[in-house]
Amino acid sequence: MTRLPSDRSRIAWWGLTATLALFLVFAVYQFIGTVALAIFVYYGTRPVFHRLRPYLASDEHAASATVFLLAVPVFALLAYFVLIGLSEVGAVAAQYEQVLGPFVDVDALRSNPVETVRSAVQSSGGGTGEEALTAAMETLGAATTAVMHLFFALLVAYYLLREGRNVDGWFRSEVADEDSAGYAYATAVDTDLETVYFSTTLLVFVVGILSGVIYNGYNLVAPQAVSIPLPTAFALATGLATLIPLVVGKVVYVPLVGYLAFSAVQTDGSLLVYPAVLLVVAFIFLDFVPLTFVLPKLAGRSTHTGLVLFGYIGGPMLFGWYGLFLGPLIVVLSVQVVRLVFSELIHGQPVTPHVTAARSIGSDPPSNDD
Repeated sequence: MTRLPSDRSRIAWWGLTATLALFLVFAVYQFIGTVALAIFVYYGTRPVFHRLRPYLASDEHAASATVFLLAVPVFALLAYFVLIGLSEVGAVAAQYEQVLGPFVDVDALRSNPVETVRSAVQSSGGGTGEEALTAAMETLGAATTAVMHLFFALLVAYYLLREGRNVDGWFRSEVADEDSAGYAYATAVDTDLETVYFSTTLLVFVVGILSGVIYNGYNLVAPQAVSIPLPTAFALATGLATLIPLVVGKVVYVPLVGYLAFSAVQTDGSLLVYPAVLLVVAFIFLDFVPLTFVLPKLAGRSTHTGLVLFGYIGGPMLFGWYGLFLGPLIVVLSVQVVRLVFSELIHGQPVTPHVTAARSIGSDPPSNDD
């Protein structure tokens, strides 16, 4: 006969469970930015996972392929910017050769910037050299930490993709069955988050590709004096800037056009027509068209656009950089609470899995779609 646990035993187990839960909450709080990024990556790539799953042997293979398709471009982008930065050291040195000449071997700096800087720091013996070395180590440490957090976010997203079916089965069997309000709330939030995050991810790629075509095409027709330096790098930056609501690519292409206009004035005023045309083309194809036509088409019927924008704007203001990913999550969670349970709680009515308020915004649970 199986012996039932005593009250003292149950209290001990509850104490252990509560302690471990507190440790888990503390860990999530300490890494809230990384967790928010991982959730964004998970929902932003899950449609790709579902497309790959029928063609691969298992969820594990599909999750690996999905994360690989994401991780390779991200890390390649980081490596690209590092290489560009190192190559620009030589260009800057050549531009200011007369100023740097008495202090640095400019020819050596052009040919091998990393070794030249390292040797200069080692030979300085102290003072400014030690300060420069400290600053360099701090920068390297910050970059390493950022890469580790990115890797951890990708790892979390991978396991969420791989174990998604198991998590769903456990939730339905142990937490809330398919006819409960809890399951309805979880599925509605799940659908909304996928729509919001995936549409944002697609918009970044669309704007990035369009920026690459526009910037490189501009360089084909523009004179050298007003050509875009590193057009591919600026295109990638414009795509990433699309994560910032309302501002979107303007944070990149407006300063870029200003720089080109200044270069035109310094060289030949008649060349101003090239930056002016670039500004108009960029506004139409990198700003107006994506936000007016592309994003609504990608988002479909989901959480109200204004509320999502509030999450994207208010999130960073409240929480910092990770608020960009945490803000929309909080908005979606709040909207679905209002749609499913808020009215019932206020009026003392039973909570059901059916939508009773704000029917025009947000996704419905599966039971409401039948």
